[in-house]
Amino acid sequence: MLSDEDGQRAVRYARRVIERHVRGDEIPDLDADEPFTARAGVFVTLNRHPSGDLRGCIGIPEPSMQLAAALREAATSATRDPRFPPLQAEELDAITVEVTVLTPPEQIEVDAPGKYPES
Repeated sequence: MLSDEDGQRAVRYARRVIERHVRGDEIPDLDADEPFTARAGVFVTLNRHPSGDLRGCIGIPEPSMQLAAALREAATSATRDPRFPPLQAEELDAITVEVTVLTPPEQIEVDAPGKYPES
């Protein structure tokens, strides 16, 4: 779980990554310290402002890399969500950025597995 301060830092970094990526500029690394060095899954969601309509959402659901790297990857990928045209520089002022950091997955134990469908 991120503190409010770390959450704000994550959103600011995601926005900076998105802006630089869309403009073709070099993307800075995040000065990674805890909790950004821990492995975590993350989603970055882009919404149009003021309508709130979805503009892109991509994530890395598994804790397969450090949060800083996952955040960078998810932020750049959200600009190319295949459900929408690629994000353009003209849209940046009308986009809100949301970052969702996932807790590690946990195995669920059930008393009667037969009550649940196979997946």
